[in-house]
Amino acid sequence: GTPWRIGIAHPARPGELAAVVTGRDLAVATSGTAERGAHVVDPHTGEPATALASLTLTGRSLTRTDAYATAAFAMGAGARDWVEALDGHEALGITAAGDIWRTSGFR
Repeated sequence: GTPWRIGIAHPARPGELAAVVTGRDLAVATSGTAERGAHVVDPHTGEPATALASLTLTGRSLTRTDAYATAAFAMGAGARDWVEALDGHEALGITAAGDIWRTSGFR
């Protein structure tokens, strides 16, 4: 069949996409501040995680991908390196300043 095309909303630009993910047998999960505000807590400070505005992860298992997206979002600046070390997962992050980064295998 035809691959899925999944738009990733840009958190600072309502109505705009930051990227489009295309694939088959793919789970996509996003953690961020656009929909529910600063609701993910940094476990080191006990305060809301604010370094990232959005973190989208791809993988095979939706349950695991969603959990990893939340964990990576809470990590802030360390998220990219952490996801790079995960087998079978890739990420797109958007910082609070609006800068976009991708892990090496993110398509």
